[in-house]
Amino acid sequence: MRKLPLVVTAFTLAAGLAAGCSKNDSSSGASPSVKPSQAASTAPSASASASPSATPSPSAAPVTLKLFHGKQEAQDTFNEIIQKFTAKYPNIKVTQEVVTNDPSAVLKSRIATNEIPDIFSAGIEVMDIAKGGYMAELTNEPYLKNIVDTSLKSLSFTDASGKTWALPVDGSSIGIFYNKKMFADNGLTPPRTLSELKKVTDTFKSKNIPAFALGFKDSWTIKMAIISSFSPAVYGKNINWDTDKNAGKTTFEATPGWAAAFNNLKTIYDTGNTKTAFDTDYNGAVAMFAQGQAAMMPQGLWALEPIRKIAPTLDIGLIAMPTSEDANDAKLHVFPDFSLSISSKSKYTAEAKKFLEFMTTPEIAQLWSNKARLFSAVKGVSTNFDPVAADVEKTIAAGQTVSQADRGWPSPFQPEFDKAISEFLLGKRNVPDSLKQLDAAWTNAAKAAK
Repeated sequence: MRKLPLVVTAFTLAAGLAAGCSKNDSSSGASPSVKPSQAASTAPSASASASPSATPSPSAAPVTLKLFHGKQEAQDTFNEIIQKFTAKYPNIKVTQEVVTNDPSAVLKSRIATNEIPDIFSAGIEVMDIAKGGYMAELTNEPYLKNIVDTSLKSLSFTDASGKTWALPVDGSSIGIFYNKKMFADNGLTPPRTLSELKKVTDTFKSKNIPAFALGFKDSWTIKMAIISSFSPAVYGKNINWDTDKNAGKTTFEATPGWAAAFNNLKTIYDTGNTKTAFDTDYNGAVAMFAQGQAAMMPQGLWALEPIRKIAPTLDIGLIAMPTSEDANDAKLHVFPDFSLSISSKSKYTAEAKKFLEFMTTPEIAQLWSNKARLFSAVKGVSTNFDPVAADVEKTIAAGQTVSQADRGWPSPFQPEFDKAISEFLLGKRNVPDSLKQLDAAWTNAAKAAK
């Protein structure tokens, strides 16, 4: 298995207008000091960005850093990393806070009340929060040389002027997990076209087996299901769709890929655990799939870690979602994903930077990749963390990937999109009306974002 070259390829494909969506799922639980949070608030007002300054040496006095994120599947991994960090820096304690609902809203609430964690993951909000002056600039930090260059330069973490505001930690992909044994037992192969997908869903329907495991009680999972389609169907055809939309050159209604994505979402819903989809959460859907109660599951690579906790040896793969009758249109969404930033208001900037530096060391980066089962953003880290990685690498090597999805959208549009896809599935709007709704929502969001 090729290692570093394929990691570099993955991040190369995700460079430029790099996109994607970090899942909003989270959990409360284990020590050291994991606290649950639920909140919502308004975004911070804009102000001048924080200026870089020389990093002072960490104090020998006892210090407690607050680490905030919503990455449920990495909670145990962070615990292990924190223990190793504290062993190296005994005076620095790190308390991990894993949010239970909508980490973006919780983080904005903390910013609005000036209770910003020392270290935090901002998801797709990195640039908005940086513009507000709430992030310490990382541009000249020496440990950034450990990061794969194309990941570091992604517009998700480094702005157009070359200033870096977040440390890339890993890369991910969004597609369709499938149970290889269930497929083989039914004489099926992974679908590449819509006709092949129909054959698969019809076969499992005839056996009273849900084709897809769905956890729509956690609404962010609906977006994962449709991203697997609109990333290739829209951005795989036109990587500059967002720019064209803002320039008035295209619309949701005029783009066939958007209709195809909504139709695919309906197929996923209709052939999954339809009756229980909105009563089942993310963890429930993962358990369904891992226990062989459904043949497929639309999700990001991050779901691999909880799947393996339930079924360590289950023979599964990750494939691209078909979007047409052309097999070449089926592309996997690959992108730089999780990152960490430092609050510009932190009293312990030097200690926080020590933690970020620690995350880029070979030992810790490999630990993260192996335990979280994700592609590392750190140079030289092996991708041999799970057999599923081979499927992703094969797709990358074949050039069947697309890097863009939702990170070029106006921030106020994100919740409007989430609302639209939920209402569509619940039968409140058909495809044409949903696309009209999105066109209007984009126009309003673009004005609000200015």
